[in-house]
Amino acid sequence: MRFSEKVMRGLLICLILLSLFFTYSIWVSPAGRTPDVNSNTQVVNNEQNYTKATDAFLPLRGIWDLDGKHFQTNSENLLATLQARLTESNYGQLEIVANTEEEIANYYQLANGVELNYEGPFSLAEYVKVFDIPLNLNGLDDEESILFGKIQLDFDRQKIRFLNYQKHIVYEASISTDFDKIEAIYRENEERFLAMTPENQLVPRLLQTEGNVHLKKYSYILTTQSYSLFRNAFFQDPEQAKGEEEEDKSRSFVSGHEELTMNEVDRLVSFSGELPEELKDQSLYTQTFSYVSRLGTAVGNLRYFDRQNNQVNYRIFVEGYPIFSQTSKGKMSVNIEPNNQSNQVKIQTSMDTVQVPIPAEEEVELPSSTTIAETLSYGGYDLNLVQSYIIGYNWQDVDSVGRVVALTPEWYIKYDNKWYTLVNGNLVETEAN
Repeated sequence: MRFSEKVMRGLLICLILLSLFFTYSIWVSPAGRTPDVNSNTQVVNNEQNYTKATDAFLPLRGIWDLDGKHFQTNSENLLATLQARLTESNYGQLEIVANTEEEIANYYQLANGVELNYEGPFSLAEYVKVFDIPLNLNGLDDEESILFGKIQLDFDRQKIRFLNYQKHIVYEASISTDFDKIEAIYRENEERFLAMTPENQLVPRLLQTEGNVHLKKYSYILTTQSYSLFRNAFFQDPEQAKGEEEEDKSRSFVSGHEELTMNEVDRLVSFSGELPEELKDQSLYTQTFSYVSRLGTAVGNLRYFDRQNNQVNYRIFVEGYPIFSQTSKGKMSVNIEPNNQSNQVKIQTSMDTVQVPIPAEEEVELPSSTTIAETLSYGGYDLNLVQSYIIGYNWQDVDSVGRVVALTPEWYIKYDNKWYTLVNGNLVETEAN
């Protein structure tokens, strides 16, 4: 065994022992225990850094279209830098320039500029508010309901556009900014971009990877959060929440119409309650994010991923890529259903998260997205039903260690409204469904 391998093995053992020590400390500490039903224990307000909306609602992918070529990045730092440039810009009046399938097709390709992609539909009013964009939405019908999936920054025409592919609508405004600084984000960080191609596009809003993709595998120390974190984040008045332990190894807190249940076996968290009065007139994104924000950074880098009707899904991101798992680990779903009396809130998430990486150098080579499309076609799948595809990290518990999680990059395909991985040419469902 080489000296370097001995050092790496020793370091891994030390990290695992350290994790076990901290986990033990959490479980034996008062914060890690559930109070009795009649307990008068005071709720401690945890000092924590709340999640910032500018982090949680950052676009997932950015593509720089320069010199007839296309380059994509998932880097949160680079995307945040671009957003800062957009905040500093000046804008004209927003107007609709396309509202049919034929018209929007004219805006599919951008010759010289930048594209920002969301996975799920995002609110234009929310985007303007979160990133402090000085864009005037007055004059548009029902501006609070405008959704989009892609932003285009057109260098040649000095325009910014918001594209809604579902409704075939394009919103456009003039923009005055320093385009050289925006182009420099790519020029100064070329090694952090993937080469892309518009040829054989499977989905109009997504480019294909030009070749195979090489990404690192990761190992992380598993962290299990205490009950008090979720109690303090989800209840309107945590001090009134009373707890009890059930026979099926689950623990619950109840306060009025609110109930929080945590299962010690699979460590899943379920909450149901009513939306606070001060949030009832806010957007669905603001309403759901209020619960994400109060969890703070303790549960990892939670970001907006997608939305189905009244349910908004947030995922933990690692190196700019979302985590998927066969359970709800790495994911938080918030559903808000309106009724005649009040808005009902339901939350599903996990007590487990990953925060401490273990050094590793192993890389995985993923096939190009074009190869994925060809594999689906050969397998008899209808390519017209492919709605999206994205690289994500697959969460796998390492059984031989117990407190370590392996994160392996894989392609995920949204096919007929469900998310799948591709295994031996066949689509296999994931927990996202």
